[in-house]
Amino acid sequence: LRILELLNEGAGKSGKIPPGLLHAPGIWKKIATSTPPILDTIPPVISGISATSTTATTTSIIWTTNELTDSLVSYATSSPITPENKTDVSDSNYVTNHDIDLIDLTASTTYYYMITSKDSSNNTATSTEYSFTTIP
Repeated sequence: LRILELLNEGAGKSGKIPPGLLHAPGIWKKIATSTPPILDTIPPVISGISATSTTATTTSIIWTTNELTDSLVSYATSSPITPENKTDVSDSNYVTNHDIDLIDLTASTTYYYMITSKDSSNNTATSTEYSFTTIP
């Protein structure tokens, strides 16, 4: 009965798929509407972390990532850095060469900092702690 319906109404009009059609060679290439998206699940790689141009009250934290990411530096005057003792400075622009300026620092003080970079797929990488000391 099903084959008779298809012959009388036509496969395109009946809403029924002829037996074996989906097994025909190459059919998925013809009926596919788009390529399935490739999900990015790999976090960025952070490298080249450094505190540069340090003065009594400022420093620049620089680093690179292997893909476009945002920039976040969390810093504190004690280690470990915790949500309770840290200050965050961020930049939401997606770049691979990062440069965050820390200002209003205290002279002759050791600061601890960590880098966090997140790509457009929300994969996040966080560095270990680093430190620098402002000049007198």
